[in-house]
Amino acid sequence: MDNYEFIATKINALKEKYPSLRARTDDYVFSVLCVKAHFYKNPALVPDDEDFAEIVVDGSHDGGIDILLNDKNYERTDMVIGQSKFYHSISKETVLNAMRKMADFYKDMTAGHYEQFNQQARNRFLYVDGKRGDNSKVHFVFYTSAPQKKINTTDIEKKFRAQFTAFDAIEVSILFADDIEKQIREAEAYKPTIEHGKIIIDAPKNILRYGDNEAVIVNASAFSIKQLYAEHGTNLLSLNLRYHITGGKIDKEIRETIKDNPASFWFKNNGITIICDDFQPDGCEVKLTNFSIVNGGQTTYMLHKSKNLDAAHDFWLSCKIIKTVGITADEKNAFSLEIAKAANSQKPIKDADLKANKPEQRSFAQAIRTIGVFYQTKRGEVIKSQFATSYLHTKLLDAGKLCLAAIFQEPCKSRSKPSAVYLPEYYDPIFNSNQAQVAQLCKELLYADDYFTKKFLPKFDRENKDLPDAAVRTTFAHIARTICIAFAALAARYHCGNLTDKDVTALIDAPKSSDVYKTLRNLGDMKTLLPTKLYTDAYDAALDRLFKAIIKAGTQTYTYVCKHNETLTALTARNFLQNDRNYYLILNEHWDTLRDDINETFADV
Repeated sequence: MDNYEFIATKINALKEKYPSLRARTDDYVFSVLCVKAHFYKNPALVPDDEDFAEIVVDGSHDGGIDILLNDKNYERTDMVIGQSKFYHSISKETVLNAMRKMADFYKDMTAGHYEQFNQQARNRFLYVDGKRGDNSKVHFVFYTSAPQKKINTTDIEKKFRAQFTAFDAIEVSILFADDIEKQIREAEAYKPTIEHGKIIIDAPKNILRYGDNEAVIVNASAFSIKQLYAEHGTNLLSLNLRYHITGGKIDKEIRETIKDNPASFWFKNNGITIICDDFQPDGCEVKLTNFSIVNGGQTTYMLHKSKNLDAAHDFWLSCKIIKTVGITADEKNAFSLEIAKAANSQKPIKDADLKANKPEQRSFAQAIRTIGVFYQTKRGEVIKSQFATSYLHTKLLDAGKLCLAAIFQEPCKSRSKPSAVYLPEYYDPIFNSNQAQVAQLCKELLYADDYFTKKFLPKFDRENKDLPDAAVRTTFAHIARTICIAFAALAARYHCGNLTDKDVTALIDAPKSSDVYKTLRNLGDMKTLLPTKLYTDAYDAALDRLFKAIIKAGTQTYTYVCKHNETLTALTARNFLQNDRNYYLILNEHWDTLRDDINETFADV
């Protein structure tokens, strides 16, 4: 069976497994197959029919793009843009043209030329782009079931990269039939744990035990970890939530320590955590059964890559070994996931960590938990099942960002510079004032934020898809979440008399003045955001009217600015909403209409 036939059998197998794929073309399912094999090897990442429908954007006016997703295998959450060709044979020119189309699509979307593409491609791009993490890259991937033969991929990649002279944060993968078969076989061979293995420790009895042999801490040989990775590859990290993040300061520091001062590695590195069904110390070995490294993937990978680490040049690092709790497979998986989440949350200290034990954080957590929202004061704190719904749990930065938009009317800053929450002028009024009041507003803001993304936007897209300006209108809506939250709060405060026309005028004219700041931070005696019961149709209807009002006004202002200012020809809606002065511009130009919308909305509540 050649590569093409092998891939064809896997396409048919996917159609059998997933009902939603049975009526799809082989070309469409080929895209699903490639994505599943390439980006979902980790057993912790399980795609379903709904995921496939979102990831594969193949259709008319798609800009030559078949695939759009975020790579969840790495913490930086790269954007993945892909195209697939289920062909028997292919030419170099076809591959190059496909790559150029992907480049053109990315450049057109980032330049704001949304009207060229269908709604699914537009919305999916904006969603994936918005989910990218710090220092993320754009990963362009081309898949084909055809053999490579004499096609020079180095030349293709060179020509492709030449199109990004001002942007180099990209990765390129070009996979042919044999590459794809290899990916599929790797995915199928992927095991949740390694059945048997061992690590070397520094001395036979140098073991710190916990409980009734439930866990141990040892000093592990770095070379023995390198050997395990050489034998098992990324399978060694099967239960880890993240794989290695290429490059960066941490890689450099690990590499330099191994090379220049390996004896200090134990002091500088946090070590690794292994979870297993069983472990047995035996002299200078610890034998492991059904095990995986769940924390320390970056360390493990750098040990594997180091040319300075071998049997003659070994050193020690700390290693925690934990025995799996549970009898059934589901119980064991749940325990493993809990440990992996907790272990991987132990990142470098952030501002939120420094605030975690502050008295005001503990009391705010109590205030908001009292009204049914779980407040995570520390990273790694497990969210109980009754709070699993996304708007029923939050943490300092997320709650702070919503308050930055709603209380201080800085929605663009809340998205582009969320760390501002930690500044005393914002932090203190949110967390050190009337905590019961702010907690109640936060509860409603969390719901409004979740409602906007999950219910309002899909409905808005359906209602506006046939309008002449649908491309601009729906695209603007998809990046207007924070100004919608800000305006809903402004409307509520205006309705109850907490803010007046004079206050709104002052906000528009001098948003940075001390008088405006004092006005905005004073919530008066507001007890709720909207004067109707939360989680009801009436509440949703009020949000709908307010969101639609500010989106309509914002779209009109944005369109006018683009048409009448030649210096803004490259302006995109995303860039337009990076600065709060444009939010105030929308309020200034449309306040009479918006005020009517507010009055009509609350008259019906």
